[in-house]
Amino acid sequence: MQNQKSIWLIWGVLIILAFAWGSSFILMKIALFDSAGNPVYSALDVAALRITIASLTLLPVTIANFKNVPINKLGWILGVGTFGNLFPAYLFTSAQTELPSAIAGMLNSLTPLFTMIVAILLFRTLISRSQLIGLIIGFIGTVILISDGGDMSEMFSGSGSISIVAYGKVALATLFYGCSVNILRNKLLDVGATTIAAIALTMVMPISLCALLGSDVLTVLAENESGVKSMMAVVVLAVIGTAAALAIFNALIKWTDALTASSVTYIIPVFAGMWGFVDGERLTLWHLVGGVVILLGVALVKRGGRGKK
Repeated sequence: MQNQKSIWLIWGVLIILAFAWGSSFILMKIALFDSAGNPVYSALDVAALRITIASLTLLPVTIANFKNVPINKLGWILGVGTFGNLFPAYLFTSAQTELPSAIAGMLNSLTPLFTMIVAILLFRTLISRSQLIGLIIGFIGTVILISDGGDMSEMFSGSGSISIVAYGKVALATLFYGCSVNILRNKLLDVGATTIAAIALTMVMPISLCALLGSDVLTVLAENESGVKSMMAVVVLAVIGTAAALAIFNALIKWTDALTASSVTYIIPVFAGMWGFVDGERLTLWHLVGGVVILLGVALVKRGGRGKK
């Protein structure tokens, strides 16, 4: 009975984490646009606010643990902050000025695939046949999702409804996530995950503060009718979708293992798609097929990695 309770607890935490991260995409949309689709805060402002607020939220962790981190690890932690937080924060918000939040959430599933690719190319990680097949299937799913069953040439020419550049920004963000995960796995195993997240955010916060110095965030907050609502979305995005989610993920890894915790990848698109549907975003059968094919590729990559050192 105790073991059964533990399983239900793990799944409960897993769903909560997936809900937090899956809701991040609709929160970015609310921060960027009002209910009529008019711009509120710029993509750069939303990203900078997210990093700054999340960093301040975890600042007590940074203060308490910074002195215990070896100096030779700080460069790698800066890499995590840059590739795992700073760059993706802007790339996702910038992409969502053109891309529906549900599709951005589906494309986020590319992260495990890029994690494997980076591990192979930069860290010489061995790959199994099923992992190679998974990478190929994931790529096919991405093509299906992006094409929406139509002519890819329309998107490259700019005549499509969504620019290929927007998809590229999300893909680049997941590539950066893959770099960050590999740094964690290969260079920072002896440093606590929450400590890494806190210090990484603190190290990149000066850049986000510089971006905010020349912005009109305060003017928008005071004068735009949706300024307060959009700011609240940014705060929730930073505190829940970034700071708290990282702490939950760290706890989940301690309770189980990295493989079980990473299963959240499969659930995030469900919540992202749900919020997109509620918000009236256009989702076609091809979008769903592409998302499912990507998840199939991710499943093969993860399955092929079981038992490997």
